[in-house]
Amino acid sequence: MSSVRRAVSALTLLVSAYYALWACAPAATMRPMTLDLDQPNEFGLAASGTDRLGTGDRGCSSEIFLCEGGFNGQLWYQHRFNERFSFGGTIFGGQTSFVGAGVQARLHWVELDRFRFGTDLEGGFLWAALGLPVSVRLVDDLWLYSNPSVGARFVQSARFPLGVAWGINEHIWVQGELAWGFDLIDTPVRPLESDMWTGALSGSVRF
Repeated sequence: MSSVRRAVSALTLLVSAYYALWACAPAATMRPMTLDLDQPNEFGLAASGTDRLGTGDRGCSSEIFLCEGGFNGQLWYQHRFNERFSFGGTIFGGQTSFVGAGVQARLHWVELDRFRFGTDLEGGFLWAALGLPVSVRLVDDLWLYSNPSVGARFVQSARFPLGVAWGINEHIWVQGELAWGFDLIDTPVRPLESDMWTGALSGSVRF
């Protein structure tokens, strides 16, 4: 009987930990497909804010410390090994993402002068996401990018970002991003109530 009680207690603890911690995923996407082989390393820092599309008691504007949104920070590093593969890690924290870390593997399928397309697989403790990054060169080192993704995330299990990346000089890049996200489970039950916007700004150093 004691072994059954221990098993039930362990299961209860695991379930509680899952629902308490699986929100720990980055709040913003960032990391467009603009990392080249001549400068394969990048360190980046981002700040973002998330709020619900609708208003009401669950809106982040009225309950910014209790809602499923707020302000967040993110620090990442990535390295491009060859023409087809990049790998990196990130740490993050804030009101939406809580605190956590993760890794990202990226496959570069199409690499043209003005168009790039690939596949992202990223994840950490109790979270994971699959993305399809795409970047389009507008002029010189000014790029338009996106990375639609779906995954096990507490908020925005589906996310559709649109951003601009600009290489100020040989080593310094800045990005601005706006993303629309929603919960795949909640949306059929509560249309629009789970829809959220995320705005983010970041800077990175490449070498």
